[in-house]
Amino acid sequence: MLGYGITAIIYKLSNKNIDAVSMSFLTVVVMAIGLGIFWIFTKDKHITPKGIEFAVIAGVIAAISFLAYVFSVQIGKVSISTTLRSLGFVVTILIAVLFLAEKITLLKVLGIGFGVIAIILLTL
Repeated sequence: MLGYGITAIIYKLSNKNIDAVSMSFLTVVVMAIGLGIFWIFTKDKHITPKGIEFAVIAGVIAAISFLAYVFSVQIGKVSISTTLRSLGFVVTILIAVLFLAEKITLLKVLGIGFGVIAIILLTL
């Protein structure tokens, strides 16, 4: 939470010094190096061809999403862009209900409603 909060401000401050695509690329390169070092020293590795497939699909979606987020922070209000990004849980809940047969509860519906209210209030 702290890291995401700080990086959102850094993305916003960077907009006069680096374009969104370059910022996204360089951020991901640094992340990849850090994660690569961590991965090298991780003893419990379990990788299957299906796992690689999932990782590639997730990587493509994450790259597009990350680029869109950095671009939106640089051109818009960081508070709105970050709140919209944080509402990804709404998409997760809908997909989990539709494809993973998870049950939606009244509390989840209320949570989604409060998230939408937050977006509306932040955009006023």
